[in-house]
Amino acid sequence: MSGSLGVARRGLASPLEKARRGLASPLDQARRGLATSPTTQAWLTFNKEKEKSSAHSALVGKDKYVYEMVTDYVVPAQWEQYLANKRLQVQYTNDDPTIRGELVASWRSVTGDTAFKTTHLYKYQEGWEDVDSDRMAKKASGEYQAIYRDGLSAISQQNSELTKGFMFWPSPDKREGGNVYDIRTYNLKPGSLYDWSNYWSKGIQFRSSVRADVPYCGMFTQLGQLHTIYHIWCYKSMADRKAMREATWHYPEWNDIVANTVPLVNTMSTKILEPLEFSPTQ
Repeated sequence: MSGSLGVARRGLASPLEKARRGLASPLDQARRGLATSPTTQAWLTFNKEKEKSSAHSALVGKDKYVYEMVTDYVVPAQWEQYLANKRLQVQYTNDDPTIRGELVASWRSVTGDTAFKTTHLYKYQEGWEDVDSDRMAKKASGEYQAIYRDGLSAISQQNSELTKGFMFWPSPDKREGGNVYDIRTYNLKPGSLYDWSNYWSKGIQFRSSVRADVPYCGMFTQLGQLHTIYHIWCYKSMADRKAMREATWHYPEWNDIVANTVPLVNTMSTKILEPLEFSPTQ
């Protein structure tokens, strides 16, 4: 007897059974093209004239927050020194109110990417004004610069991108427990951001219907590798990831979302990350 059938006979609905039965109300809302909340559209409704006269990023972006993704390639032999220095940087920036970037998450790559690679997600609550203030404050702080320079010998390369969040995704928050994070990166064909958003504003409803805490955040680049989308998913384990993804396919409309978005993509990749011990989100 399969696990899901056994669970169902005991009266406990697995994610797969919930998908088959259509128990999750967001699915019904998505089919009707309604919003799941007053602030989240299940389907974008901008007319063509507005699409022509406004930047697509302005149409699909959420609030004024700006997010920075910093990627460090760590020298393997310097891993422990790197972690110690990064903790010092986090402590210093937390204590200095003039440094505006708020650390949301710090992860290390586990599967699907270079080993000894870390990703740090920062939030600038006041948007571009905070980005400017943060940059100037770090340049003016001799103590911060000393800590930062002490850590440079532990990394071989550092990349930074500035992004905005999608209006139909949740904002990244602090999670507890030993979660794993799936970061899926899509490099879109130029000019396809609006169409991508139009499909995914509906598609996110199906993923959320399986379990509401699986979507973590969705972002698109403003500075860095342009036309790049990041979808970050939070799972309890790799087995949980498999179950959640398989359950989504039991919504017939999900196949349409995939079929219509794949042609918009030039390249795509996925990697599994684990939170570092000092990461605010676990």
